[in-house]
Amino acid sequence: MSSDEHKDRRELVRAWLKENVLWPRTPSEISISEVEFDWDRLTGSFALSLDGQRLEERFDISIEITGRVKCNPPMFHSPLGAPASYAAVHLDQKTEAAVLRALGLLFPRLRAFGLHKDIGLIVDGLTPMDRRIIDRTDFEEKRKRIESGDTVITIPVDSS
Repeated sequence: MSSDEHKDRRELVRAWLKENVLWPRTPSEISISEVEFDWDRLTGSFALSLDGQRLEERFDISIEITGRVKCNPPMFHSPLGAPASYAAVHLDQKTEAAVLRALGLLFPRLRAFGLHKDIGLIVDGLTPMDRRIIDRTDFEEKRKRIESGDTVITIPVDSS
């Protein structure tokens, strides 16, 4: 493929992304709902609403090595055959921070990977879940809430 063909291909992909990627404005509130989570794989997904309008695509969630929940937007994979993936939804920093705060209210915090001298434990990817739990009561309450489907959380987005 010549450099002109590469340039044309890049322009086609840029135009397609401009037309298909959602760039919502900063909402006054966000809601997460319909959380599905696999406790063995520590991954799942959720629905996101901005000012009461539910986005069509679901966001992915996982527990990071830090022990905290992380979210990723829905993705376009290889649009127009481009060898790359692109976010289908771009949230601004304030909206993304609100989403992470809401998920933090719903999910229990786990021990991060690394050495925990206080309990004499090295946590890694093979450490059983039971050993990663920091607060058993909090973990059980939040896990039951997620498994029961009681996952709607609405919080304001910081406007400062």
